[in-house]
Parts: sequence; structure tokens; C-alpha cells
Amino acid sequence: MPGSLREVKNAEEEGVTFTWLAAPEAFLGDDTVTGVRAIRMHLGLPDASGRQSVETIEGSAFTVKADLVIKALGFDPEDLPVAFNEPGLRLTGWGTLKANPKTFETSLPGVFAAGDIVRGASLVVWAIRDGRDAAAAIHRHFLAATNVQAAE
Repeated sequence: MPGSLREVKNAEEEGVTFTWLAAPEAFLGDDTVTGVRAIRMHLGLPDASGRQSVETIEGSAFTVKADLVIKALGFDPEDLPVAFNEPGLRLTGWGTLKANPKTFETSLPGVFAAGDIVRGASLVVWAIRDGRDAAAAIHRHFLAATNVQAAE
């Protein structure tokens, strides 16, 4: 996993639990996800470049309970206006979503975005912070839409 020791430490301080040398195999559940089945790995012999290969450990499958799974693969943003058939979803010149930096609302009213899809590839702790701040902004948005005052 790319990332510095500082990034790992910061993520752990935010409550992230890392399961090293494990690979997801399947999402579990029928209508909704209930978990992720994964298998433990170990480092094998180095290849010609000196990089160690990763090999599965037979019989080491385990399940992590989950009610939400976010697949985060790759560094380039997808073309979300095309993927979601929403031409009104505005992008930056880098292909990330345009969102109000204070409210996290995109060009589509009631649609919010945070983390790498707005900021670009960055530290996981920034994505976590953005997610928390976006959740608070979404909460304020819905309170305002229903004329309910937030408890301080």
C-alpha cells in the first residue's frame, strides 16, 4: 500500500483498522452487503526486479462484517457525468467533481461529494476529514430543508 508511516498513523488515529497482507475475494449478502470475504497473503520469493511476489495462504479465508463497502481502485477519476447519465454534473479541468468547498454540494442540488473525487489523489486522512465534514454539511442541508433546528 502506498503511503508513509505518518499517513498510516494518522489514519489509525481516525479509527481506521488496517489488515495487512490480505486480499478481498467476495462481497457477502443477498440484497445488501453483510461482509467481505478475504484471504490472508504472504510475501514470496523476489522476482527479477527484486520485488517479492504476493501469494495466498490456503485455508486462511476470513470474513469482515460490513454494511457498506466502498471500492476505491485507481488514481484517475471516472467520467461520472457519463457513468451516471447526468450531464449537469460539473467537473474541474482535472476531471474531479466541482463541489462547494463549504457545503460539499455539487452542481446538482442535493448531491454531495468529498474526498479524492473532489480534491484529487490525496492523503486518506483528508478523505476521512472531508467525509466527516460533508456528512455534517448534508445533515445541515436536510435540517434546513425540513425547517428543523440542529441541537448545538
